[in-house]
Amino acid sequence: MTVFTEVAAAVLAALLRGGKLARLAALDLRGVPLLFLTVSLRLLADWLATYRLPAAVWLQPVAYLALGWFFILNIRRAGFLPLGAGSALNLLVMLFNGGAMPVSPDALEAIGAATVPQGTHTLLTGSTRLPFLADVIPLRWHFPGPVVISAGDILITLGVFLFIQRQMLAPQTGSPESRW
Repeated sequence: MTVFTEVAAAVLAALLRGGKLARLAALDLRGVPLLFLTVSLRLLADWLATYRLPAAVWLQPVAYLALGWFFILNIRRAGFLPLGAGSALNLLVMLFNGGAMPVSPDALEAIGAATVPQGTHTLLTGSTRLPFLADVIPLRWHFPGPVVISAGDILITLGVFLFIQRQMLAPQTGSPESRW
């Protein structure tokens, strides 16, 4: 999924509910360098994938492991439980399928995509393990364009939404920490 779109939608929803944008500046999250490592590894994986280098497919799961550690460090924060669960589901299906995320050809056809994204994704086939966790859900009306998502992506989006809502709407004196 396009995380930036989901973050923007969550921020807009919080603003419409009376949330304060300034409260996002007071995140106080643990292990923030792990986020930078995750983003760097994902960008490197995408870049290597454009040259069809085999290392690309394994950098994506490594990025998810770094992200998983970040989630563990912040598990008590609102939204981090579904964020971590969704990421774990995505990592699981990738590990069981050679490091790449399987994508349904039917879902690709439903959004009008001609081919599977190269490098970090693979076409879902009869031999795909855990196909129900793969990218099988087509979203035709997604900004900035149609995408195919997984059950893990839905949990990640839910977690991002809950985290941003809690952070932007939390009272100044209260702690933004919560299980959900």
